[in-house]
Amino acid sequence: MKIEKIFGCILSACMIVSLLSCNSENEFIGSAQETIPDVEVSTMDMWVKETRSVSEYLNMPVLHFKDEQVYSETLRQLKNMTENERFTYFQQLGFEGAYILWEQADRELDKIFDMESDDSHLIQEMINTYKDKYSDIFSFNTVDLFDVTPYFTFTDNDLSLLGNIKGYVVIGNSLRGPKYDYPTYDLDEVVSATRAAEPTPIEPGFKGFKDASLTIKNGKYKSTMTIGRIVNGNSFAVEFKTKKKQLFWKKSVKAGYSAMLTMKSSKFNYKNTVFCPYGKEVSILNLPIERVGNVFDAVVENFKSSRGDAKGNQSFHNIRVI
Repeated sequence: MKIEKIFGCILSACMIVSLLSCNSENEFIGSAQETIPDVEVSTMDMWVKETRSVSEYLNMPVLHFKDEQVYSETLRQLKNMTENERFTYFQQLGFEGAYILWEQADRELDKIFDMESDDSHLIQEMINTYKDKYSDIFSFNTVDLFDVTPYFTFTDNDLSLLGNIKGYVVIGNSLRGPKYDYPTYDLDEVVSATRAAEPTPIEPGFKGFKDASLTIKNGKYKSTMTIGRIVNGNSFAVEFKTKKKQLFWKKSVKAGYSAMLTMKSSKFNYKNTVFCPYGKEVSILNLPIERVGNVFDAVVENFKSSRGDAKGNQSFHNIRVI
């Protein structure tokens, strides 16, 4: 009987120790998981091996996201924020990435464009100084030299918002770079036509149709809408762009747009109001090309930009899908 009691005591003690051990382990695991932040500022050298091609990027800050879900949700939230809300978000993180650096550079350039001066030598000198200052982190148009917009050295809409100045983020334990490692310059229709033989970066996603553009002017601002299509899809779309002028020079600016668009063909008649929210450039119509056909007429009424009160109206005939 004594032996049975002793054995029972030993067994009870073992169970208690085992339970305590499990609880401690669970507490440790839970504590470790809680210490992993959803988003944190890291540096490139923690996620990439040093090579000659990336050595200059190693000390560069980069956002580290816990996982793909956190990255996607953060991106969704930022896209729905105002510019001031985005600034606040990044400032609270202590992160100066692509978005913040571009906004700061653009605001500095805006001051030059807001000057009331007809002294072209002074403006040229100020623009040259500006481009020298930012040439290490941005790219400037090599085709249209009067376009002094600062462009990212990469092309990726999502990573121009969340990436560092070179377009990188870390998701989980993986470094992710931009879709395209080259800049995409804005080219006016005239410039594009005169430089057609030269290889240049193209705008991914949208293809404008020939002789299907309408431009309105609001003081220093010139806004253009172009009827076209989605390159990797089967839908018509409309692209909107606004440029700000300072004597001979120009820069891209953000705006919001609206227009009444009618499209007519032998088998289709479409009329609808097209909206493009502030900061966006392409409005997809969700209208299949085969439904309208490869040749059609179009009428644009009340084309407006948030950069002024001017309105534009124009008819287009025999537009061809290309």
